[in-house]
Amino acid sequence: MDKRFAKVFAAMLVIALMAPPVAMASRIKDISSIQGMRQNQLIGYGLMVGLKNTGDKSSKTPFTAQTLIAMLKRLGTTVDVTQLSNQIMGSSQTRHLSDLRMENVAAVMVTASLPPFAKPGQKLDVSVASLGDAKSLEGGTLLLTPLKAANGEIYAVAQGTLPVSRKNAGKKKETFESIPTQGSIANGAIVEKEIPNEFAGKSQFTLLLDRPDFATASSVVNSVNEKYGAQAARGLDGGTIELTVPQKFSANPFGFISEIELVDVKSDMPAKVVLDERNGTVIIGDHVEVGNIAISFADITIRIRSVKDQVQAPSIKEKLNIIKANSNINELTSALNALGVSPADLVAIFRALHASGALNAELEIL
Repeated sequence: MDKRFAKVFAAMLVIALMAPPVAMASRIKDISSIQGMRQNQLIGYGLMVGLKNTGDKSSKTPFTAQTLIAMLKRLGTTVDVTQLSNQIMGSSQTRHLSDLRMENVAAVMVTASLPPFAKPGQKLDVSVASLGDAKSLEGGTLLLTPLKAANGEIYAVAQGTLPVSRKNAGKKKETFESIPTQGSIANGAIVEKEIPNEFAGKSQFTLLLDRPDFATASSVVNSVNEKYGAQAARGLDGGTIELTVPQKFSANPFGFISEIELVDVKSDMPAKVVLDERNGTVIIGDHVEVGNIAISFADITIRIRSVKDQVQAPSIKEKLNIIKANSNINELTSALNALGVSPADLVAIFRALHASGALNAELEIL
């Protein structure tokens, strides 16, 4: 890793960490969702046509040819399969899919997310991915594809053309998301059926926290009850809060929920350190502290001790930095930065700290 980049990165990390921690204020809508008011995943199987000899090879993906012939039959075109057989082998009644050459067609899986309260006629973005051995789907046209939910019912239909990637001027690399066998079609699906809901007639709703936490749940309950009365919110557990529509909103639960979503609450963050080993990125949350420990890395030694134990002298060959026990993590990072530790080395050090039990935080490795 470039030394200049490592020093700049570490300096920026320390500056960010040395800012005084403050409680995060978030709107309820940004940290939770209403139970039952969620997105639904849709999926479909279809054909992409109009490819420039980059589609599926029939010899390896016979289901593409089968799908194409079945679709042609549904459109009223009869396919005489006996004309596709290998007469030399004497198999006049056997259809050999390997004899077909239609490399401008590819079988694809189509996915989309159906948002809550979606109505027939609304448009959705769809994602398309090759199912066979197609080399590229660029510029292909997706034929009419029904999109089903987990219950097997059709809620939308998709059709459209996948954009062609553009090449950077003077460069050979393409900007087609690096994977030409998948892509997305903006507004490529139309909703055909809505998911029924009883929102308008409900007097109680359940609020689900995106990150269950008792401190955050308590803050939500207190904030809602302070504004709408003591019976408006009740915590069921660390991630679930029951909301009761006040009398003045009995005819307008929509208005109650819209106001609830805008209420500011203090959301608590757990002590957490996130490491990305691929590029040496270290992300550190609030409340992360380190206990008594000595860190020896290459020619670097850092000893974390209580004040009364800070008497041990270092050897002449060691670089030394002593900081107090139970220090905030920014003090440790400052010491490491002063000693020129690279981000990649920070990752190794934090892994060792967590393994030793000196890091009182959750460690997540990407």
